[in-house]
Amino acid sequence: MKTRKPVQSHALLGMAEDIVKRLEAEQLAMQQNLSAILKTPLGNISSKAGEMERDSPLFFGTGTNRSLF
Repeated sequence: MKTRKPVQSHALLGMAEDIVKRLEAEQLAMQQNLSAILKTPLGNISSKAGEMERDSPLFFGTGTNRSLF
Protein backbone atom coordinates (compact mmCIF):
# COMPACT_ATOMS: atom_id res chain seq x y z
CA MET A 1 0.00 0.00 0.00
CA LYS A 2 1.38 3.39 -1.02
CA THR A 3 1.21 6.32 1.33
CA ARG A 4 -0.05 9.53 -0.17
CA LYS A 5 0.79 13.07 0.73
CA PRO A 6 -2.10 15.06 2.13
CA VAL A 7 -3.64 17.40 -0.39
CA GLN A 8 -3.18 21.04 0.59
CA SER A 9 -5.60 22.48 -1.95
CA HIS A 10 -7.78 21.29 -4.78
CA ALA A 11 -7.26 24.50 -6.75
CA LEU A 12 -5.89 24.44 -10.24
CA LEU A 13 -2.34 25.57 -10.76
CA GLY A 14 -2.09 29.34 -10.45
CA MET A 15 -5.49 29.66 -8.78
CA ALA A 16 -4.33 29.30 -5.17
CA GLU A 17 -3.62 33.03 -4.91
CA ASP A 18 -7.13 33.82 -6.11
CA ILE A 19 -8.60 31.67 -3.35
CA VAL A 20 -6.59 33.56 -0.76
CA LYS A 21 -7.67 36.89 -2.26
CA ARG A 22 -11.33 35.79 -2.23
CA LEU A 23 -11.10 34.76 1.43
CA GLU A 24 -9.47 38.09 2.33
CA ALA A 25 -12.22 39.96 0.46
CA GLU A 26 -14.90 37.98 2.32
CA GLN A 27 -13.24 38.77 5.64
CA LEU A 28 -13.03 42.46 4.76
CA ALA A 29 -16.71 42.54 3.77
CA MET A 30 -17.69 40.80 7.01
CA GLN A 31 -15.56 43.25 9.00
CA GLN A 32 -17.23 46.22 7.30
CA ASN A 33 -20.72 44.81 7.91
CA LEU A 34 -20.02 44.19 11.59
CA SER A 35 -18.47 47.64 11.97
CA ALA A 36 -21.57 49.20 10.43
CA ILE A 37 -23.79 47.27 12.84
CA LEU A 38 -21.72 48.39 15.82
CA LYS A 39 -21.78 52.03 14.70
CA THR A 40 -25.56 52.26 14.47
CA PRO A 41 -26.93 54.53 17.20
CA LEU A 42 -28.99 52.92 19.90
CA GLY A 43 -32.13 54.32 21.43
CA ASN A 44 -32.21 56.92 24.17
CA ILE A 45 -32.45 55.43 27.65
CA SER A 46 -32.86 58.66 29.60
CA SER A 47 -36.59 58.26 30.16
CA LYS A 48 -36.24 54.66 31.36
CA ALA A 49 -33.35 55.63 33.63
CA GLY A 50 -35.49 58.42 35.09
CA GLU A 51 -38.35 56.00 35.75
CA MET A 52 -36.01 53.52 37.40
CA GLU A 53 -34.55 56.20 39.64
CA ARG A 54 -37.94 57.67 40.49
CA ASP A 55 -39.65 54.32 41.21
CA SER A 56 -36.77 52.49 42.87
CA PRO A 57 -36.83 52.11 46.66
CA LEU A 58 -33.05 52.41 46.56
CA PHE A 59 -33.39 56.15 45.94
CA PHE A 60 -36.19 56.77 48.43
CA GLY A 61 -35.93 60.18 50.05
CA THR A 62 -33.13 61.46 47.83
CA GLY A 63 -33.11 64.26 45.31
CA THR A 64 -34.93 67.57 45.35
CA ASN A 65 -38.32 66.14 46.30
CA ARG A 66 -37.65 64.12 49.45
CA SER A 67 -41.34 63.31 49.93
CA LEU A 68 -41.63 61.76 46.49
CA PHE A 69 -42.89 58.48 47.94
